[in-house]
Amino acid sequence: MRKTSISESIPEVKRSKLQFLFPFMLNEQIIGGFTEKLLEEGFQFFTLRNTKQQNEYYGDDKVFHRKLEKYFLPNIEPLLFPKSYTAREGIRRFSLKLNLDCTLDSTKLNMPFVVESIDILVCPFRIGLMNLRISLPESIAYSDVIAFADLFRVLEPITEDEEEVVLGCRNHQYHAVKEFVFKELLRPMEDYVEDNPDTDPSYFGSLPFFMDERMYVLSYIHISEGSDLTQLNLFQLAELESCNQHEGDKHPNYIERYCKEHVYERWGDQTYIVMSDYQFSCITKETGDIEKQLASNFYGEFFYSVFLYYYYKIVLLMLSYNHSTIDIEKDKSKTELLIFMITQFSAKYYMPEVNSTTTGKEIFGRLQKIFRVETLYQEVKETLSFLYQSQDTLSGKSTNYLLQILTIYSTISGLFGMNLIIEDWRGKIPLDKMNHYSIFEWIAILVTTTGVSISLILGVVFIKNWLKERKSRKNKIL
Repeated sequence: MRKTSISESIPEVKRSKLQFLFPFMLNEQIIGGFTEKLLEEGFQFFTLRNTKQQNEYYGDDKVFHRKLEKYFLPNIEPLLFPKSYTAREGIRRFSLKLNLDCTLDSTKLNMPFVVESIDILVCPFRIGLMNLRISLPESIAYSDVIAFADLFRVLEPITEDEEEVVLGCRNHQYHAVKEFVFKELLRPMEDYVEDNPDTDPSYFGSLPFFMDERMYVLSYIHISEGSDLTQLNLFQLAELESCNQHEGDKHPNYIERYCKEHVYERWGDQTYIVMSDYQFSCITKETGDIEKQLASNFYGEFFYSVFLYYYYKIVLLMLSYNHSTIDIEKDKSKTELLIFMITQFSAKYYMPEVNSTTTGKEIFGRLQKIFRVETLYQEVKETLSFLYQSQDTLSGKSTNYLLQILTIYSTISGLFGMNLIIEDWRGKIPLDKMNHYSIFEWIAILVTTTGVSISLILGVVFIKNWLKERKSRKNKIL
């Protein structure tokens, strides 16, 4: 990889494949019927046991299920590859083959493309992710690949610097990617996405704790053997900047430092892994079997590794956001639920390492740092410790108050009831004698009956809250 120079070469792209990830929150009330709805719409549950799916969704490429299974550590497999679509504790993938010919038009770019397939991944903690697989024409400009990725990942233009696009598909035209996705490709999904009143209505399905409405991009770019990749080329790919963007911000020293952090160059000048907050890319000059294997990795091992850390980041941000919305003194049930969610995530889902290979550790160790996953996890662990301390303090106070009240009741009812009216209340209720009771005897009756009533009410409330919290915990996580 050459350093940046004044005269830059533009790589020649042989072929390019893109994937676009979009996270959303599933509606808690109707999440149970979501998977059945997907199956009704033609989606297939993805399982490694179904070898027919190895080349079903990836165009001309193939993902070897056996190799994909062995890539991840044994404790990761039940999470990533559950055996049944009813296994709610795992990440369930539902895929649909499309092969739709479409077009994207803007003032800067006119590009045909093919939507090969689409995934919906239903994850614990009510997180859903959509994944679109797109292939671009062969032999196009390197800058056009970057421009397409940058335009298509914007669901709907919000700011002035975001360009409007027109997408054509099956004799229909759409003036935003959001319309194209949710009206052309995923019509049944809109009803199951939770609406958040605190977010901008134009951010369809956006999470209030997440970055923005733009999708995360994964790209595989195969360039010609004679192409000369520079640090600037890789910087443009990492930041999804076209070749004429920010002409004054190309200081060679800055770009060199950036590439050291964001570019993995184990395979010399043949293949680079480029990663950032916006995208993950494999760009290669390899040919033959090696090139096919890299394309397979892009759809298989690379995709699932990126997806898993991306999912971790979303859940950790969600837990931090939930903490910021809780009034600990008033929202006892929400505090207990958050403690339960953090504990479950730490114990059952969060794995710092996803595979034991050297390249896997090196590549995704970098991605983990870029996503700040470990930093976010430590912050959530500190939140858990704080919540435990706060809950212990508040629970201690509540218990003391309850014990004081019950002690007063038991003392008064014991003193008055046993000494004044206990004999009268053996057998039938003495209605004739009650007319002659003194004020102290009436106090004894009042304290005794209210004490029994309060005990019964507290018991019913406890059972009701326990059942409600148990159901809520299950719905919040699964």
